Amino acid sequence: MHKLILDELQGDIVGELKSSFGNLPRTSHLDGDFRFRRYSTVDYYGLSVGQSEFTQSSDYNSYQGDVTRQFEPIEESVLSNKAFRKFYGVFREAGDLFFENAGVHQMRIYTESKTVEVSPEGTHQDGFDVVGILGVHRHNIDGGDALVFMEQKGPPIFSSRLDSGEYIIFDDRKLWHSAKSITTVDKTTPGYMDAFILTAKRDE
Repeated sequence: MHKLILDELQGDIVGELKSSFGNLPRTSHLDGDFRFRRYSTVDYYGLSVGQSEFTQSSDYNSYQGDVTRQFEPIEESVLSNKAFRKFYGVFREAGDLFFENAGVHQMRIYTESKTVEVSPEGTHQDGFDVVGILGVHRHNIDGGDALVFMEQKGPPIFSSRLDSGEYIIFDDRKLWHSAKSITTVDKTTPGYMDAFILTAKRDE
């Protein structure tokens, strides 16, 4: 696969997904105060396999690695939405690999007035073969730019603020990633950033 792909879905097809992010629950996890999330495991064709537990090794996630996190599953109306299906198809094709299952995070990163770290684990890899991030909506925030690195302690080689429908897909084995923190523009009202994060490992 290509190391890094930046593109966008044509037209405002993600608009129908925006309201579904208002249904994301808080969690009791370490990042639950500023990340609202649903998570599902889907098969190669994008159909839910009924698993909504997620664990990352502390080799990759020093923030909350080796912790099994249980989430409410993503709503079926979201997984069957044409915009999500389009992005999933692009992700599957761009990854240039066959995988049995993929992880899908539907996430809102939220702040009321203070600065919030979008990537509290810092510059990292996720322990997968391919990662995709689709921007859905930004409201009353500054920052949140996706950052990609050739090495963990090097300077970023890529920075992009993913607006609605824009996405990046990258080789998680060869690249590292992070994101800029977010803060509200108008301090009197909350701000948030909505996105999907997809992950997959090659089926051995």
